[in-house]
Amino acid sequence: MDGASSPEIPLGRLVKPLSERLAERILEDVMAGRLAPGERLKEELLAQTHAVSRATVREALIALARQGYVVRIPRFGARIAELSRHDLDDLFELRAALLGLAAGRFARRAEAADGQMLEAMVAELEASANDERVSPQAFANQSIRLQTLLTDRCGNGHLPDIYKRLAGMGTWQLIRGQASSFLTMPGRLESAADWRRVADCIAAHDIDGAERAGRALLEHSAARVRQHYRDAAREST
Repeated sequence: MDGASSPEIPLGRLVKPLSERLAERILEDVMAGRLAPGERLKEELLAQTHAVSRATVREALIALARQGYVVRIPRFGARIAELSRHDLDDLFELRAALLGLAAGRFARRAEAADGQMLEAMVAELEASANDERVSPQAFANQSIRLQTLLTDRCGNGHLPDIYKRLAGMGTWQLIRGQASSFLTMPGRLESAADWRRVADCIAAHDIDGAERAGRALLEHSAARVRQHYRDAAREST
Protein backbone atom coordinates (compact mmCIF):
# COMPACT_ATOMS: atom_id res chain seq x y z
CA MET A 1 0.00 0.00 0.00
CA ASP A 2 1.47 3.37 -1.03
CA GLY A 3 -0.90 5.83 0.67
CA ALA A 4 -3.28 6.36 3.53
CA SER A 5 -7.04 6.03 3.69
CA SER A 6 -9.13 8.81 2.14
CA PRO A 7 -10.50 11.17 4.81
CA GLU A 8 -14.13 12.29 4.62
CA ILE A 9 -13.06 15.96 4.80
CA PRO A 10 -9.86 17.11 3.01
CA LEU A 11 -7.29 18.22 5.58
CA GLY A 12 -6.75 21.47 3.68
CA ARG A 13 -10.25 22.58 4.75
CA LEU A 14 -9.80 21.97 8.47
CA VAL A 15 -8.85 24.66 11.01
CA LYS A 16 -6.45 22.56 13.13
CA PRO A 17 -2.75 22.80 12.07
CA LEU A 18 -2.47 20.65 8.97
CA SER A 19 0.83 19.02 9.79
CA GLU A 20 -0.50 17.86 13.16
CA ARG A 21 -3.73 16.55 11.64
CA LEU A 22 -1.84 14.76 8.89
CA ALA A 23 0.49 13.13 11.42
CA GLU A 24 -2.58 11.89 13.30
CA ARG A 25 -4.14 10.51 10.12
CA ILE A 26 -0.95 8.68 9.15
CA LEU A 27 -0.68 7.22 12.64
CA GLU A 28 -4.32 6.10 12.50
CA ASP A 29 -3.54 4.21 9.29
CA VAL A 30 -0.54 2.55 10.95
CA MET A 31 -2.59 1.50 13.97
CA ALA A 32 -5.35 0.11 11.73
CA GLY A 33 -2.85 -1.88 9.66
CA ARG A 34 -3.48 0.12 6.49
CA LEU A 35 0.17 1.14 6.54
CA ALA A 36 2.59 -1.65 7.38
CA PRO A 37 5.93 -1.42 9.24
CA GLY A 38 8.65 -0.71 6.67
CA GLU A 39 6.22 0.72 4.13
CA ARG A 40 7.41 3.75 2.18
CA LEU A 41 5.56 7.05 2.62
CA LYS A 42 5.49 9.01 -0.63
CA GLU A 43 5.24 12.76 -0.08
CA GLU A 44 3.49 13.49 -3.37
CA LEU A 45 0.85 10.79 -2.86
CA LEU A 46 0.17 11.86 0.72
CA ALA A 47 -0.16 15.49 -0.41
CA GLN A 48 -2.68 14.54 -3.10
CA THR A 49 -4.64 12.19 -0.86
CA HIS A 50 -5.06 14.70 1.96
CA ALA A 51 -5.25 17.96 -0.08
CA VAL A 52 -2.21 19.52 1.56
CA SER A 53 1.15 20.83 0.37
CA ARG A 54 4.30 18.74 0.28
CA ALA A 55 5.77 21.12 2.86
CA THR A 56 2.94 20.13 5.22
CA VAL A 57 3.65 16.46 4.51
CA ARG A 58 7.33 16.95 5.35
CA GLU A 59 6.43 18.68 8.63
CA ALA A 60 4.13 15.79 9.56
CA LEU A 61 6.77 13.18 8.74
CA ILE A 62 9.41 15.06 10.74
CA ALA A 63 7.04 15.10 13.74
CA LEU A 64 6.34 11.37 13.41
CA ALA A 65 10.08 10.67 13.10
CA ARG A 66 10.69 12.51 16.37
CA GLN A 67 8.12 10.25 18.03
CA GLY A 68 9.73 7.11 16.64
CA TYR A 69 6.88 6.13 14.31
CA VAL A 70 8.66 7.03 11.07
CA VAL A 71 12.24 6.65 9.87
CA ARG A 72 13.53 9.30 7.48
CA ILE A 73 16.44 8.23 5.27
CA PRO A 74 18.35 10.85 3.23
CA ARG A 75 17.73 10.49 -0.53
CA PHE A 76 15.32 7.59 0.07
CA GLY A 77 12.44 9.34 1.85
CA ALA A 78 10.43 8.14 4.83
CA ARG A 79 9.19 4.73 5.91
CA ILE A 80 7.02 3.43 8.72
CA ALA A 81 9.38 2.35 11.50
CA GLU A 82 9.95 -1.37 12.04
CA LEU A 83 10.42 -2.73 15.55
CA SER A 84 12.20 -6.01 16.17
CA ARG A 85 11.32 -8.33 19.03
CA HIS A 86 14.43 -7.04 20.79
CA ASP A 87 13.07 -3.50 20.42
CA LEU A 88 9.76 -4.59 21.93
CA ASP A 89 11.59 -6.21 24.86
CA ASP A 90 13.43 -2.95 25.48
CA LEU A 91 10.19 -0.97 25.32
CA PHE A 92 8.45 -3.33 27.74
CA GLU A 93 11.38 -3.03 30.15
CA LEU A 94 11.12 0.75 30.17
CA ARG A 95 7.33 0.69 30.44
CA ALA A 96 7.53 -1.76 33.37
CA ALA A 97 9.84 0.58 35.25
CA LEU A 98 7.61 3.59 34.59
CA LEU A 99 4.35 1.81 35.41
CA GLY A 100 5.87 0.57 38.66
CA LEU A 101 6.87 4.13 39.50
CA ALA A 102 3.40 5.41 38.62
CA ALA A 103 1.68 2.72 40.73
CA GLY A 104 3.85 3.53 43.74
CA ARG A 105 3.22 7.25 43.45
CA PHE A 106 -0.50 6.62 42.91
CA ALA A 107 -0.59 4.54 46.14
CA ARG A 108 1.06 7.38 48.05
CA ARG A 109 -1.10 10.25 46.82
CA ALA A 110 -4.38 8.84 45.45
CA GLU A 111 -7.57 10.34 46.82
CA ALA A 112 -10.59 8.24 47.67
CA ALA A 113 -12.29 8.98 44.35
CA ASP A 114 -9.19 7.81 42.45
CA GLY A 115 -9.08 4.58 44.40
CA GLN A 116 -12.76 3.96 43.77
CA MET A 117 -12.31 4.54 40.04
CA LEU A 118 -9.36 2.14 39.95
CA GLU A 119 -11.33 -0.52 41.81
CA ALA A 120 -14.30 -0.21 39.45
CA MET A 121 -12.09 -0.46 36.37
CA VAL A 122 -10.20 -3.48 37.71
CA ALA A 123 -13.49 -5.21 38.56
CA GLU A 124 -14.67 -4.57 34.99
CA LEU A 125 -11.44 -6.02 33.61
CA GLU A 126 -11.78 -9.10 35.83
CA ALA A 127 -15.26 -9.70 34.45
CA SER A 128 -13.97 -9.33 30.89
CA ALA A 129 -11.16 -11.81 31.56
CA ASN A 130 -13.75 -14.54 32.08
CA ASP A 131 -15.98 -13.51 29.17
CA GLU A 132 -15.03 -15.20 25.89
CA ARG A 133 -17.23 -12.74 24.01
CA VAL A 134 -14.76 -9.93 24.80
CA SER A 135 -12.18 -9.68 22.00
CA PRO A 136 -8.44 -9.62 22.74
CA GLN A 137 -8.22 -6.03 21.52
CA ALA A 138 -11.14 -4.91 23.70
CA PHE A 139 -9.48 -6.51 26.71
CA ALA A 140 -6.17 -4.86 25.81
CA ASN A 141 -7.95 -1.48 25.62
CA GLN A 142 -9.27 -1.95 29.16
CA SER A 143 -5.73 -2.58 30.38
CA ILE A 144 -4.50 0.51 28.52
CA ARG A 145 -7.18 2.65 30.21
CA LEU A 146 -6.00 1.39 33.60
CA GLN A 147 -2.40 2.21 32.74
CA THR A 148 -3.50 5.68 31.68
CA LEU A 149 -5.29 6.21 34.99
CA LEU A 150 -2.16 5.38 36.97
CA THR A 151 0.23 7.42 34.83
CA ASP A 152 -2.04 10.46 34.47
CA ARG A 153 -2.76 10.69 38.21
CA CYS A 154 0.58 9.68 39.68
CA GLY A 155 1.60 13.32 40.23
CA ASN A 156 4.62 13.30 37.90
CA GLY A 157 3.90 15.75 35.12
CA HIS A 158 6.49 14.29 32.75
CA LEU A 159 5.66 10.61 33.13
CA PRO A 160 2.35 10.41 31.19
CA ASP A 161 3.75 11.70 27.90
CA ILE A 162 6.89 9.55 28.15
CA TYR A 163 4.86 6.46 28.96
CA LYS A 164 2.35 7.06 26.18
CA ARG A 165 5.12 7.47 23.64
CA LEU A 166 6.82 4.23 24.72
CA ALA A 167 3.49 2.39 24.69
CA GLY A 168 2.59 3.83 21.30
CA MET A 169 5.85 2.75 19.72
CA GLY A 170 4.88 -0.87 20.29
CA THR A 171 1.14 -0.55 19.83
CA TRP A 172 0.83 -1.32 16.12
CA GLN A 173 3.04 -4.40 16.50
CA LEU A 174 0.66 -5.76 19.14
CA ILE A 175 -2.42 -4.81 17.13
CA ARG A 176 -1.06 -6.58 14.05
CA GLY A 177 -0.34 -9.54 16.33
CA GLN A 178 -3.97 -9.43 17.51
CA ALA A 179 -3.10 -8.14 20.98
CA SER A 180 -0.88 -11.17 21.44
CA SER A 181 -0.42 -10.93 25.20
CA PHE A 182 -4.19 -11.37 25.63
CA LEU A 183 -4.89 -14.05 23.02
CA THR A 184 -5.54 -16.87 25.46
CA MET A 185 -7.85 -17.16 28.44
CA PRO A 186 -4.92 -17.95 30.77
CA GLY A 187 -3.24 -14.77 29.55
CA ARG A 188 -6.30 -12.70 30.38
CA LEU A 189 -6.66 -14.29 33.78
CA GLU A 190 -3.01 -13.65 34.59
CA SER A 191 -3.38 -10.01 33.57
CA ALA A 192 -6.53 -9.62 35.66
CA ALA A 193 -4.77 -11.17 38.66
CA ASP A 194 -1.84 -8.78 38.16
CA TRP A 195 -4.19 -5.80 38.11
CA ARG A 196 -5.94 -7.09 41.23
CA ARG A 197 -2.58 -7.13 43.06
CA VAL A 198 -1.90 -3.56 41.91
CA ALA A 199 -5.33 -2.39 43.10
CA ASP A 200 -5.06 -4.19 46.46
CA CYS A 201 -1.63 -2.69 47.16
CA ILE A 202 -2.88 0.78 46.30
CA ALA A 203 -5.97 0.34 48.49
CA ALA A 204 -3.65 -0.63 51.37
CA HIS A 205 -1.35 2.35 50.60
CA ASP A 206 1.47 -0.15 50.17
CA ILE A 207 3.79 1.99 48.06
CA ASP A 208 6.57 -0.57 47.62
CA GLY A 209 4.07 -3.36 46.95
CA ALA A 210 2.24 -1.26 44.36
CA GLU A 211 5.50 -0.46 42.59
CA ARG A 212 6.50 -4.14 42.48
CA ALA A 213 3.04 -5.17 41.27
CA GLY A 214 2.99 -2.53 38.54
CA ARG A 215 6.38 -3.61 37.27
CA ALA A 216 5.44 -7.29 37.39
CA LEU A 217 2.28 -6.65 35.37
CA LEU A 218 4.26 -5.41 32.35
CA GLU A 219 6.96 -8.05 32.81
CA HIS A 220 4.32 -10.78 32.63
CA SER A 221 2.77 -9.14 29.56
CA ALA A 222 6.18 -9.06 27.86
CA ALA A 223 6.66 -12.75 28.63
CA ARG A 224 3.31 -13.59 27.00
CA VAL A 225 4.25 -11.60 23.90
CA ARG A 226 7.57 -13.43 23.63
CA GLN A 227 5.83 -16.79 24.00
CA HIS A 228 3.30 -15.83 21.33
CA TYR A 229 6.08 -15.07 18.86
CA ARG A 230 7.95 -18.26 19.73
CA ASP A 231 4.79 -20.30 19.13
CA ALA A 232 4.15 -18.50 15.85
CA ALA A 233 7.73 -19.18 14.72
CA ARG A 234 7.39 -22.90 15.49
CA GLU A 235 4.10 -23.11 13.59
CA SER A 236 5.66 -21.49 10.51
CA THR A 237 8.50 -24.02 10.30
